[in-house]
Amino acid sequence: MMKESDKLPSFCKSFLYAARGLKVCISERNMRFHLSAAVLVTAFSLVYRLERAQFGLLFFAIGLMIALEAVNTSIEWLTDLVSPEFHPIAGKVKDIAAGAVMVGALTAAAIGCLLFLQFPRLTDTLLLILTSWRLPVFAVLLVGGVWFTFFYRPKW
Repeated sequence: MMKESDKLPSFCKSFLYAARGLKVCISERNMRFHLSAAVLVTAFSLVYRLERAQFGLLFFAIGLMIALEAVNTSIEWLTDLVSPEFHPIAGKVKDIAAGAVMVGALTAAAIGCLLFLQFPRLTDTLLLILTSWRLPVFAVLLVGGVWFTFFYRPKW
């Protein structure tokens, strides 16, 4: 029987394994897209001044997308390992996983619409960004997100 002190290191190691898995996911373009979108939407939500419960809903949607993309990546990699040559069932497995990501993305988009499509608040927030010091910040976030999504290549 394991002593309690022996369990703690393995418990801590589980976090290291999880972090390593997320690091691997960042090598995938779609994960980088979702992370970039999350940063941009979070910055926008700060200017928009969401309420506490609304932030909770937003972070739930962001977490849902990142988790679904991680599961999709693991399913794709495992499918490639088990079936290196094309197989129709392997293709269906990948399609199903991608479909789950699409359902999550549509759900997150619906949540975003419910949170942000409030006029004139939306137009006021956009004007505040476009006519203040915030514009260069958002421009850097947008350009940085595009670079991170399409051009960043992890060296690990």
